[in-house]
Amino acid sequence: MISTGIMSVLGFVFWMVIARLFTTHDVGLATTIISVMGLITGLSVLGLNVALIRYLPRAKDKSKKIDTCFTLVAIVSVIVTSVYLMGIGKFSPDLYFIKENLILAFSFILFMVLAGFNNLIESIFIAYRSTKYILIKNTIFSFFKIIIPFGFISLGFLGAYAIFSSWMIAIFIGFCFSLFILIKKFEYKPRFVCYDSIIKQIGQYSFGNYIAGFIGGLPLMILPILILNKLGAEQVAYYYMSMMIAGLLFVIPGATTQSLFAEGSYNEKMLKEQVKKAVKIIALIMIPGILITVFFGDLILLAFGKEYATEGFRFLQIIALSGVFVGVNSIFMNILRVRKKVKSLVIMNSIRAILILGGSFILISKSLNLIGVGYAYLIGVFLTSLIYIGLFLYGGIK
Repeated sequence: MISTGIMSVLGFVFWMVIARLFTTHDVGLATTIISVMGLITGLSVLGLNVALIRYLPRAKDKSKKIDTCFTLVAIVSVIVTSVYLMGIGKFSPDLYFIKENLILAFSFILFMVLAGFNNLIESIFIAYRSTKYILIKNTIFSFFKIIIPFGFISLGFLGAYAIFSSWMIAIFIGFCFSLFILIKKFEYKPRFVCYDSIIKQIGQYSFGNYIAGFIGGLPLMILPILILNKLGAEQVAYYYMSMMIAGLLFVIPGATTQSLFAEGSYNEKMLKEQVKKAVKIIALIMIPGILITVFFGDLILLAFGKEYATEGFRFLQIIALSGVFVGVNSIFMNILRVRKKVKSLVIMNSIRAILILGGSFILISKSLNLIGVGYAYLIGVFLTSLIYIGLFLYGGIK
């Protein structure tokens, strides 16, 4: 939680700097590219990040499992990114400039592979119960992310891709540190190789979580693209900054329940006790955070500029209120993961994604604009929470 919190706070500083160095249009395009990265990574990781947390702790052949996961993610990332670039004119017309420039296109593919690796390496540290290295890695990433944009400006490189490149170069520096720790402390031996036995062992569980995780992440990955196509790049910038602040709240249930998943994977018999602890932690920290955001969120948004506070505050208030239900969803999702009820997880994440994306599309079309997206998100997570609670009361989740 501290790791993600530091990354979020320094990310706040990063976007304050970016909002002053670049135009709102460039910020909107850059945040869309980052969201596309999340979409491609979600497709490319294949659920192996979750499988590593579940199976790596008790594995005898740890290096083989890690090698297999890295290799698969690298191959799939290249394929998925290449397909996206070929259809970028239809998927995201405003980002077509990436495909037009060979250097940008090649670097984009490499960046997507790196993003997949970065996702996996955090799961490895969680599985090893050594999350202090995630804290160090993310602090390194956040620090360099703030500094690098000034280098691009001094060299005369401006625009959305300079913002995105700053983000990815910082990720690369943090990843190199993490890889060094894995090799030196945990005796990891990196090889570009796949082991059939590993794929067979974790394949089914991994694929199920891949589907569930990808579907569950669709709203945050697709909403920026939907807003860009329907409302324009400036509205994406207002959406992203508000979501980033709300993300500080979502860190609390996200990090807590991820640890719940890791601890439950070690000892399922203690799961009920771990759930009680998770609920207490989330409630004690999140409720005050929601109240602060609802009443003073406009002052926080002023850090990016008056237009961000004017255009994004109402949306931020609605999203902040949804944090209660995000917490409920996170707890039940990770209970299902520990119990290996992957099919139920896929169904629930599908319901949530349909409610949020379908509602956003309808309400944007009704001229509610960004506020409509906020209402759709709140309604989606609220109804999903009700379904989870109903299943729990009637024995569907134990």
